[in-house]
Amino acid sequence: MSLMREIAERIFFPNRDPHAIPVLDGGFSPNGRLDEATTFAELDAPDALTTDPEGAIYVSSGNRIYRYSTGTPGSPTQFAECEAPVGALSFGNGLIYAALAGVGVVALDRDGAEQARLTEADGAPLGCVTALATDAGGEVFLTDGSQTVGPQDWLRDLMQKHRGSGRVIACDSGLCQPRVLHRGLRWPAGVVADGDRLLVTEAWAHRLLCIARDGSGMQVLQKNFTGYPSRIRAASEGGFWIAFFALRTQLTEFVLREDAFRTRMMMEIAPELWIGPSMGDHFDYREPTQVGRIKKLGIQKPWAPPRSYGLIARVTAEGEAIESLHSRVSGMTHGITDMVERDRRLIVLSKGGRKLVWLPMTPENTETGRIPA
Repeated sequence: MSLMREIAERIFFPNRDPHAIPVLDGGFSPNGRLDEATTFAELDAPDALTTDPEGAIYVSSGNRIYRYSTGTPGSPTQFAECEAPVGALSFGNGLIYAALAGVGVVALDRDGAEQARLTEADGAPLGCVTALATDAGGEVFLTDGSQTVGPQDWLRDLMQKHRGSGRVIACDSGLCQPRVLHRGLRWPAGVVADGDRLLVTEAWAHRLLCIARDGSGMQVLQKNFTGYPSRIRAASEGGFWIAFFALRTQLTEFVLREDAFRTRMMMEIAPELWIGPSMGDHFDYREPTQVGRIKKLGIQKPWAPPRSYGLIARVTAEGEAIESLHSRVSGMTHGITDMVERDRRLIVLSKGGRKLVWLPMTPENTETGRIPA
């Protein structure tokens, strides 16, 4: 949101809640483009993507990393098997960097052999690395989502309403000399290098941050997204792609304000049945209906309040949405956690749908980079 727009809203709408959930319009206007995409691969527990200069695609799933050598659908080869669930991935300096839940970050060579690892920064363990990025200069950047829970307990971290223990950390290509660039973030979930700055998504604060690479300052570019932003990648035609793993809802916002109810819910009910966002990766007849989300005649209405959703947005360097790709409430491509561009295609990871899908970028769309419907 621009400064002038913010000033105007404060003058003409002084009683408006600055953190009210914005509607899906403009660059976020709903569509069904993710559900119309072609399935690239199906995996048991996909989480993150990266590519190498030869066009191979690497996917983390459970404790393994798989490699699609040609960047086209087919049977993958197992690139590496790790000691813990693998999350974020990034390629740089001739290495594959991988985040291991409860462990930290490892650097793997092109044969999948470990060359280095980083397990702590500034005396605190790195058990919840949520995103990785590299730059041409050899630096590695990572987001540490929380120092109290692991990456699999993201919903618990949201519901516990911690003041924020997330960090942004930089180190060299050998995962040495880590330094903390920023602290006190509420589940930072994505990072990308952009010149002398880093763009960082902060999920529980629903915002996009700009952090100086030397750690000297921080600026809020967008402060009130309609969803929970996850990983962020540079777009080939300018700007950045941001994955949103779920949308915010009025009911979830209400539960977050009701401390007594929320505390009892967390004590007495299984986490998968809590009132809150979902990746869409589990189905249970006991799950909360989210008010209007009850099915009618066995059909889930696409405009019903979302418990899970699929959303990617392409934003400008200032964080303004240019376009978006959706899988509505009734869709099956939910819980988007990552995406990469390869050979004029956008490859999208749906954690909820346990699959990768791809969409072509045709020549007539090269000026704007718009993915065709």
